[in-house]
Amino acid sequence: MGCLPGASVGIRCGFSIASAPSAPPPDRPRGSTMEDNMEQERPLAGQVAWVTGSSRGLGRAMAQELCRLGANVAVHGTRPDSPKTFGEGESMQQVADDVAAAAGGEAMATWGDITLEGEVARVAGEIRGRWGRIDVLVCCAGGNIGTGGTGVGVAGMPETDDCLNISLDDLQRVMDRNLMSAILCCREVAREMMDRKSGRIVTVGSIAGFSGAAWKQATYAVSKAALHHYTRCLAEQLRPYNINVNCAVPGGFTTERFLRIAADSLQESWLVEDGTLERYGQPQELAEVVGFLCTSASRYITGQLIRVDGGLQTHPG
Repeated sequence: MGCLPGASVGIRCGFSIASAPSAPPPDRPRGSTMEDNMEQERPLAGQVAWVTGSSRGLGRAMAQELCRLGANVAVHGTRPDSPKTFGEGESMQQVADDVAAAAGGEAMATWGDITLEGEVARVAGEIRGRWGRIDVLVCCAGGNIGTGGTGVGVAGMPETDDCLNISLDDLQRVMDRNLMSAILCCREVAREMMDRKSGRIVTVGSIAGFSGAAWKQATYAVSKAALHHYTRCLAEQLRPYNINVNCAVPGGFTTERFLRIAADSLQESWLVEDGTLERYGQPQELAEVVGFLCTSASRYITGQLIRVDGGLQTHPG
């Protein structure tokens, strides 16, 4: 609530003087003990994070970042050999080993079709079986992938994705991948977070969800727009339980799949990592934003769509 001009302080700011919250005690100096230093360097130590869709690309970068921040991380793919799809590894176990080695932490491999409720429960059960809980959920699984899977067409994109001509099967599959998978995973973990009155959920949207044109990816754009609004609704519902829910919204990032999809329209100059904003993003740049949203540094942020696109879109949405 904004403060109203011309009224007493208490009335202007929406509380009575008697009930006004007292100022919190000053923080003790940070970095003064070994525990403080450890908390700053590994703020997710002792927590368990599940990153869906982390067999490659953006999801793998997010898993590695959360592991670096101290979390025990469950990486996830649809199949045990999901990394093979774009030549980014041999198996989910290899991904888990690589993430743990690179981040100096602990990771486990999981796989399953999380558009199916039973598979979501099974994978979550495996994570709890090893670590007992799930504190952080990052929903990165998705993509504009039709019924043929990633092995057909251009990296799995439906042959036709416009409002009037996309097949109903492809439409359902794209919606399931981008929206239903996130809904099912959020439902699975939110209840235990509610019991503990703490947790972090980050969904991964797309700037396509803000655009009517959406580069001839109408169903994909609709599915991501729906995910954006689901995130807002979930944040409102979980706010009383001290659970932060936000959506990281990427633009173009230099993953292997993006480079294949956008091969005909890539701006070559944007492939150069030169420190400017007019370029494609590096996966680690999105991963660091997601990492921030999973730590206590973002404790007063919830229900937000946070664009990570180098300013490609600056309009409200």
